[in-house]
Amino acid sequence: MKNKLFWAIGLFSWLILAVFSLHPIIAGAIPFWYDPARDMLSAWDNLHKLTLIGSTSGIPGIFYGPYWIWFLSIPVFFSKDPRLATLIVSLIPYMIFFPIIMSLFKNYFENDVLLALWILFILTFQSYVIFIWNPNNSPLLFSLAFYLILSSLNQKTFIGGLKRVFLAGIAVGLALNINLSFGSAFALGSVLFFLLNAALFLKVTLLTKIKSFFLQLISFSTGIILTFLPFFVFEARHNLGQTKIALKALLHGGGGVVTIHGLSKWGIIESFFARWTELLHLSTGISLIILVILAISLLLLLLTKKISFSKSERTFSLFLFSLALSCLGLYSSVRNPVWDYHFIGIEVFWMLLLGIFLSKIPYLKFAVYIWILFLIVMGAIGFLGSLKTSVLATDSLTTKEYMVKTISNDAKERGYAVYAYSPSIYTYEYSYLFRWLAGKDMPYDPALIKPQKDVYLILPQGKKAVLDDFINYRTPVKLYKTVKTWTIPNGTVILKRTVS
Repeated sequence: MKNKLFWAIGLFSWLILAVFSLHPIIAGAIPFWYDPARDMLSAWDNLHKLTLIGSTSGIPGIFYGPYWIWFLSIPVFFSKDPRLATLIVSLIPYMIFFPIIMSLFKNYFENDVLLALWILFILTFQSYVIFIWNPNNSPLLFSLAFYLILSSLNQKTFIGGLKRVFLAGIAVGLALNINLSFGSAFALGSVLFFLLNAALFLKVTLLTKIKSFFLQLISFSTGIILTFLPFFVFEARHNLGQTKIALKALLHGGGGVVTIHGLSKWGIIESFFARWTELLHLSTGISLIILVILAISLLLLLLTKKISFSKSERTFSLFLFSLALSCLGLYSSVRNPVWDYHFIGIEVFWMLLLGIFLSKIPYLKFAVYIWILFLIVMGAIGFLGSLKTSVLATDSLTTKEYMVKTISNDAKERGYAVYAYSPSIYTYEYSYLFRWLAGKDMPYDPALIKPQKDVYLILPQGKKAVLDDFINYRTPVKLYKTVKTWTIPNGTVILKRTVS
């Protein structure tokens, strides 16, 4: 009976969360800007010429691996509509594969705890489910790698354990190819875990401990290196350009390539704990107080011997400690800037730590279940409210499609140019949408756009002086005049300017 109730609750929760995520995707109420559009363009081009590199990383001259672009190419092959791409590369992984990955942790947590963790994750980080962006999929790989490394310690043979470590290396390598920042922290934390686990928990001679550590390190590194084969091929063809830049960064104390400043040391600590705050859906102060109370409660229960940790639970906790230490240590020591999005992936740490609290502290599960029910109800209310809001009133994919079709229908077969104001200068989103919806080659770099008699200017809401400068720069008032104006519900204005 209990098992049937669990599956009923699980299925009901899955359906609710699927509706929450599926509707905005189908309605096009999803973001579509610089990064996803750039990657979609690369995926489209990849169908004609295989690429060996992905998008640019935070360090100029160094690119991510091609796996994300290859993955994106699958839905792009069938349809250029970003909705299908979002379904395949974002929603399906988190709604199908992530529950499967979570179920692998059944040796550490009960099913109801795993279900609660998954629901909280999806409710909190729904943007990962509906937003095409390469780092957003990395928590899946980190969760899988975490399990593989832990399970390697429970294999019947040492060789069997090394095979699991090798597979974990592949998972981490793939994560590095889409999320270099936290991927580096996770890789470092994994190596630290191998070292600490051998030192603290292996009941063998010192020589055997050293041998075990190095064999794990070799297996793990081999898995990572294997995923970088496209990188090596690309480098061999391009005079080792990225390798030279990477070596320069490493030789300068872990950075110094990028001169702008990111988060401060305190900001790094705040961002580390921010994911815990987000997971609980509470204010920073309250969530940190809860964290301290839970940590003290767990410690007191251990000291009073009301609970105990098995060997597997101790190694589990040691791995979490290694990840936290490596993340904070690495981010605090590098000289290249650290941004908030570099912490994408740390959610796995907080989610699994919450799992320990739920499993060990009495009555906590009940409180969390009530809180999750409240969050689902509030999410449903917010979802129903969003149905009353026009998608065109938001800065969404549908809104940008509408603007592109408006321009295309007005221009018909005449030649025209389009300039969209953007702080980043480059307008990948309109380049992609015009290629898809209007069959027009619109360069993402405005410097490459050829002058035309008819020019359409896309002006988002902003400072009037800035937009006036943009209008005059692209279509000087001495040469052009405005002949048509469209105002989009989200506040964007489209001007049609023609040579007078």
